[in-house]
Amino acid sequence: MDRDTGSKTLQTTATSIEILELLEEVDGAGVSAVAERMDLPKSTVHGHLATLETKQFVVKRGDVYYLGPELLRLGNQVRTRKEGFILAREYTERLFDEVGFRTTFAVEMGGQAVFIHTASGNKMGWAHERLGNRLYLHNTAIGKAMLAAMPRMRVEQILDNWGMPQETDHTITDRDELFAELEQIREQGYAVNHEENIKDLYAIGVAATEQSGSVIGGFSITGPKHSFSDPARERQLADVLTEQVNEYELELSLA
Repeated sequence: MDRDTGSKTLQTTATSIEILELLEEVDGAGVSAVAERMDLPKSTVHGHLATLETKQFVVKRGDVYYLGPELLRLGNQVRTRKEGFILAREYTERLFDEVGFRTTFAVEMGGQAVFIHTASGNKMGWAHERLGNRLYLHNTAIGKAMLAAMPRMRVEQILDNWGMPQETDHTITDRDELFAELEQIREQGYAVNHEENIKDLYAIGVAATEQSGSVIGGFSITGPKHSFSDPARERQLADVLTEQVNEYELELSLA
């Protein structure tokens, strides 16, 4: 974000947000390290951190600042602000128990997929699946599943805003090719990701919708390439995922 544009208030807010994002990326840092990374005066960085600390958006341990508990509270509020998000946690965990692969529930916010719930049992968490992380929609299974359930105008708006960045050799970067795949997703009922955003990572995604047709979010199953490379196995996992999403939609409609 360009700090030289917009009003002074917006510049200040943007800088604070960038500091929070940096602290998340490096898992804590001191004033000097933040100032160096962001090319800002130490006094400016200290002012932002001191303000964030008073609101518990960051906490200070020694000379190092870390993300604070207020962010956790706000994040949890997002996860539980809709009944559908609360129920999705149960289904994310249930799905993991059934298939044994990492499972995720994400929603579309601002044209990207935002992770709300993940389940991986005792497996080590993957960085890209941390709660609150954002991914593009055009090159993820969960994202393409949601795009396929949206009106074309909304999809066009998202692509106009974010483009179609290439993250691997398998990323779709042509809009016509993407729309052809979205049509296929609508026909078969699920989306796949074959190393489109991360090498050697495969995923299957299904969108969850309200009775009105509005997209609530999406569920996905993710695993290493070798576990999904058999088309029959992939189809079997897609059937399990589709069945769970159908049950989720039904339970939500009856609540």
